[in-house]
Amino acid sequence: MNESILTTLHDEHKHAEDLINQIEKCTDIVQKKEKYLQLKDELLPHIESEKRTLCAHLIKDIHSKEAINVAESAGDRYKEIKNLFIRLDNILIESDEWDSTFRKLNFTIRKHVNEDEAAIFEEAKMDFSQDKLIELGKEFAEIQKKLNH
Repeated sequence: MNESILTTLHDEHKHAEDLINQIEKCTDIVQKKEKYLQLKDELLPHIESEKRTLCAHLIKDIHSKEAINVAESAGDRYKEIKNLFIRLDNILIESDEWDSTFRKLNFTIRKHVNEDEAAIFEEAKMDFSQDKLIELGKEFAEIQKKLNH
């Protein structure tokens, strides 16, 4: 695979947004639960892989205050997303509380995606060569594969 990590992340972010839209529109509880579990099963390894690759390299390889701030901000959002998944797992999916918490998750994911594709992506484009972005794409795929098995 010779794909930049930014391309991979963009594609996976779009897929997550599609799943969120499907969950929001779903009226069948069984299907809603299946889509939610799919979102969680795909998104948790995604954010962990993103944290271990792009964010870690922005902090480790690029010593600018801006790069560190952007990566740390994303890390805070990852924690928030994980905590919202934990909360959702402990609430009945049929409840208003679940819907309310899912809306918070949706907002947090969309904020993460918007900030990634603005701040983090721009920082990565400025700080890394295309070859390095491709190398990070391979590293991301390897970590994600390990986390999925």
